[in-house]
Amino acid sequence: MKNNKENKPNEFNPYSIDKLNNIKPGVKIGFLKFWVSGAAFFLTFTAFRIDTLDLLVVLYLLMVLAVEYIINKVIVWMDNDRFPTLSYLPHHVNRKSIKSVFATMGYVLFMILGTYYLIEGIMSLGIPSIGMLMFGFDYVGIDPITFGLFYWVVDWIYLTVKNKVIFKNKNQSKE
Repeated sequence: MKNNKENKPNEFNPYSIDKLNNIKPGVKIGFLKFWVSGAAFFLTFTAFRIDTLDLLVVLYLLMVLAVEYIINKVIVWMDNDRFPTLSYLPHHVNRKSIKSVFATMGYVLFMILGTYYLIEGIMSLGIPSIGMLMFGFDYVGIDPITFGLFYWVVDWIYLTVKNKVIFKNKNQSKE
């Protein structure tokens, strides 16, 4: 193949081999949030054998670091003209300021408490968690897969409301 500067339609594109390129960014980001939250839950609740409240504090600290320094960075790195991803960010505070960490702390607190109480509420209705379905009904409790899925659902609701409020505020300021 020639190294021409022009893009010809029949020319080989080395990036066309990448199968992840065909997946929409929202799916990738959703899976990343599901996986990180489930992994943080797994690491916290299997590594330590202490009180549940203390475990939630450790989970909170771990998730603040993961959201601020992994998830948000990946979302910003994925942003481009073809697929804008900044709407998946939990907040739009300057990343280089300490305010970003505090905004992430508030977001993660809302997410963990919302996820935890949503799962507990659903389980109190008699609906089993995924861990109960996989390991038997003797295993009563929250498992990483259930936590990750519900975290993803609560995050989707949060982002939908946040983006509608921002869109509404932008429309009102233009009028």
